[in-house]
Amino acid sequence: MRRLRLALVALALAGPAAAAVSVTAALDRARVALDDSLVLSITIAGDATFLPEPKLPPIESFSIYSSGKSSSISIVNGRVTSSIVYTYVVTPRGLGKFTIPAISADGATPSLPILVEVVKTAPKTPDDPGPAAPGAAGPPGTPAPRAEAPAPARPPDGAAPAMLVLASLDKARAIVNEQVTLTVRFLYSDGLRLVGDSQYEAPAMTGFLAEDLPPAPRNGLMTYGGRQYAYSEIKTALFAIQPGKLTIGPATVHVQVAQPISDPFGSGFLDSFFATARRGVVRSEPLTLQVDPPPPGKPADFMGLVGQLTARASADRTDVKAGDAVTLTLELVGTGNVKSIPEPAAPNLPALRFFEPESSVAVEKSNDLVRGRKTFRTVVVPRVSGVAVVPPYEFSYYDPVRRRYARAATAPLTLRVAPGPVGAAAAARGSAPAAPGVTPIAEDIRYLKTAPERAPLSASLSAFADLGPWHALPFAALACAALLDWRRRAADSDPRGRRFREARRRAEERLKAAAELPDSEAPRAAALAAEALAAFVADKLDVPPAGLTLKTAVEGLRALRRAPSDAALEALRAAWEEADLRRFAPGGVAGAEARRFADQTRDAIRALDQEIAR
Repeated sequence: MRRLRLALVALALAGPAAAAVSVTAALDRARVALDDSLVLSITIAGDATFLPEPKLPPIESFSIYSSGKSSSISIVNGRVTSSIVYTYVVTPRGLGKFTIPAISADGATPSLPILVEVVKTAPKTPDDPGPAAPGAAGPPGTPAPRAEAPAPARPPDGAAPAMLVLASLDKARAIVNEQVTLTVRFLYSDGLRLVGDSQYEAPAMTGFLAEDLPPAPRNGLMTYGGRQYAYSEIKTALFAIQPGKLTIGPATVHVQVAQPISDPFGSGFLDSFFATARRGVVRSEPLTLQVDPPPPGKPADFMGLVGQLTARASADRTDVKAGDAVTLTLELVGTGNVKSIPEPAAPNLPALRFFEPESSVAVEKSNDLVRGRKTFRTVVVPRVSGVAVVPPYEFSYYDPVRRRYARAATAPLTLRVAPGPVGAAAAARGSAPAAPGVTPIAEDIRYLKTAPERAPLSASLSAFADLGPWHALPFAALACAALLDWRRRAADSDPRGRRFREARRRAEERLKAAAELPDSEAPRAAALAAEALAAFVADKLDVPPAGLTLKTAVEGLRALRRAPSDAALEALRAAWEEADLRRFAPGGVAGAEARRFADQTRDAIRALDQEIAR
């Protein structure tokens, strides 16, 4: 039991340290025709209260248009995380293979680059790779049972190792955006004694969106290869974003195994107190999943969801007056990747004005199944009196259980609109012709002034002509505005130069924040000063601050066209070395030491900035 608890804690804390906020980018497919478009989804997720917005780099080969965003809250084992999904429509400009660079956000880990190929015609459906493995589903549209792909009964060589990692998928074949469950088990025999911290590295899952399934990890006992094992298990829900044969890399577990020291007296008494640790690495075999495109017969309004869905629409009130606002709520509840459901199109009703909707997503994970609720809220303003009917909203999806396309629809909503105050219809922008049985309450145009102005236009022009030389003022203001706009455009076209010029200002902001911290947070102040120094040098060299070393910084500064002097570099070296000391021994930093270190860092930054910019 003690070993089970150790493994449970080790895998719960497994994985490399990650930033509190992360950026994930994905395309709906990797190949597109020149006259077609892609959907780019950027997910900002983390534990932060306020999530930053993504920063799109310049992408010359594509035109990018924003198509909205949606927020979601996930509650797993009492832990609340939030995410915002930004959706963009990407249209190619030319043929060839291109790379969408990494997308970043303030304080977040950037996404990975994405490869995309632009072809002249629409990509063909991939050929059928042949019969599916036993127990796996056949091609979409063919009834077949779906069973979990079992792990092998014994290792290939017939031996039963002391520890191993097994990975399996519950399906050998799926369609795009269908949930596939990945199970990773770490098995270790009772004769092993695990010490220290074990580290779990998740497999590479290119081409998938992933959702962790609770609880993690799960533990138990099992027999494998004729040997009894204890195991810890982690499950992940995967959603393929492109068709083809996709590969899931090996899962890796780093462990430390205790090796007891032999007791020279033969009693074995010392073995329980003294032991040496041997490091080991175990990996699973890579997995392959055949992902098929949506089966034939796809409806024109198919939105890509694979699962089950129900829809419901409601209004906060049904008896209103013309010009009053009504909140219309549309709720979509079901299984699958509900985050991918796009924003519904507003009905074309002349009697009603629909405003831009807002969306939110709540994800629930239980029984190894991803469920969710996506809510759209919009404001509707009746333009005329009478009875207005909001038609049903319809959503097409693919049901993997029944293996056919289905449709979820809301019930129609009826609004009884009474005449409102005079001018209320004009406030609802864009008037409509009165329908039979509907009473207009206002005209399209209502004049602000019914009497002509006393001062005619000719008098105003004559007064302007009397100004004389002052006529040049508007032209001078226009010239100044054009000059400022030219400078702004020049700065925007040179992001590297702007980063070089603003390096000192950004560093001064960090140092100011460090100086405002109280003495009780002296370690935090010293850390901010160290970050300011590293970020300043990185901005000057136009390199990422992560991984920048003192040697690389000095060599890069000396390679600049205006290299700093040896005295300035020596000041940088002293500040950098003290920053490393503060980073690895933060507990000993006092308030006076932190302020002194911040002043030393500020002097080094100013000296470098003056030397480089001279």
